[in-house]
Amino acid sequence: MGEGSLLSGRADWLAVLPALLLAVAAGAAFLWRTLAWEPAVRVDGWAYAAWGQALMSGDRPLFDLGATTPKPLAVVLGALVVPLPPERALAVVAALALGVLVAGLFAVAQREAGAAAAVVAVGAFAVGARLDLVVAFGYIDAVVAALVVIAIALRGRVRVAPLVLAGLLRPEAWILAAVAGFLETKGSVWRRATAALVAGALAPALWILNDVVLMRDPLGTVHWQSQRWQEVTSVDVPWSDVPGDFWAALTGQANIVLVLAGLIGLALHYWKGRRRGPTDSLPLAVAIVWSSVSAIEIHAGGVNPRYLLPLVAVLALGCGLLVAEILPKRLRPGSRWLGTALAAVAVVLATATMGLAPEVSSRIERNKAVAATRPAVEAVLSCGRLGVARRIPARDAIPQLAASTRRPMYDFGIYRGRGRFAAVLHHTRRPRPADGVLPPWPRYETPMGPLAVAPSCNSFG
Repeated sequence: MGEGSLLSGRADWLAVLPALLLAVAAGAAFLWRTLAWEPAVRVDGWAYAAWGQALMSGDRPLFDLGATTPKPLAVVLGALVVPLPPERALAVVAALALGVLVAGLFAVAQREAGAAAAVVAVGAFAVGARLDLVVAFGYIDAVVAALVVIAIALRGRVRVAPLVLAGLLRPEAWILAAVAGFLETKGSVWRRATAALVAGALAPALWILNDVVLMRDPLGTVHWQSQRWQEVTSVDVPWSDVPGDFWAALTGQANIVLVLAGLIGLALHYWKGRRRGPTDSLPLAVAIVWSSVSAIEIHAGGVNPRYLLPLVAVLALGCGLLVAEILPKRLRPGSRWLGTALAAVAVVLATATMGLAPEVSSRIERNKAVAATRPAVEAVLSCGRLGVARRIPARDAIPQLAASTRRPMYDFGIYRGRGRFAAVLHHTRRPRPADGVLPPWPRYETPMGPLAVAPSCNSFG
């Protein structure tokens, strides 16, 4: 088998074509679903869009006013989709990434256990994972999971490359890149350990370089995280509570049947694989690394369940492997093309039957408020900077306002009772009195809250 070969070991187009066609079909299905819904992108997507706009304008992104970690690859993706409407841009990225993920999942399961396993793996992922939230909110975690699955689908040292890219979004991939470097390097233990060290250090080195260029600080992201951590009250979770919290987070992102069947399938496949011959260890490494790091994050104060999407994808692979172990051969589809068609049908049906979760509906309403407030914001920006009152809510609002108006974040600021602003917006999720918060200027009601405009701003009104 060639080092970079895909699927069954042949790098010819006939072997790759079914996965490519499935990527197109699945990507189109997810894209249709996200465009059929009204915009619901969360603040992360707005921030990436705003920072991407800054890059494309030749400006240095202002990360201080964002409410999400400035991930290097996310900023680059935000720049690539600048021509798209900002309220849709990152949702489009997530939808296309899910299409690639599905194709990679199909390819891995097909290679490891045949067409039946490939169909079940894709079906389990499409039906059992909480993809409605990923599609609606435009979560960048879809890109992380897609890159991890691509790494599993590849063979040889080339699989380190997508893990390095994933490491520009999530630190768990740093460890996986080191594992892949070790597993795919031939020779002495010293040589393999050196390869692991180099592979694992690539993403952190690139992240530091990004911070130097864009933040003028080699540890800019670390300092940003430290500052944000001080603003959020967090208490360490006792280790005794970690397993329960981890299980709740995992089953919140995937159906419990997918989780249990995936765990059994992975364990059975690797247990039997020891007798059949060499077995690819990277999927098991993904499960172990992602679970271990998530447990540490939970102990440190909590983990966002959506970070577990790569683990859910590997568990879906385990579902396919389980079926391949227990399904009689006469019931397995032998044709890769039939498997591709069945997998595409499963994805299309899953996306067609997705419903709006309550949290999606509330985010849609919020984004409608942003869109309705945009004309007022654009009017006051012609007079000067716009301040947003209340520090923590302001970090949510400013990326949305900047990206939607396509104005630099430097045109906005957090209002603390001082500073030179043309207007101040009292933005909050809960209705609160604006008296004592806004300056004593004429006020106007907007869908995002009361707006105080300086009398000297003749462009407003």
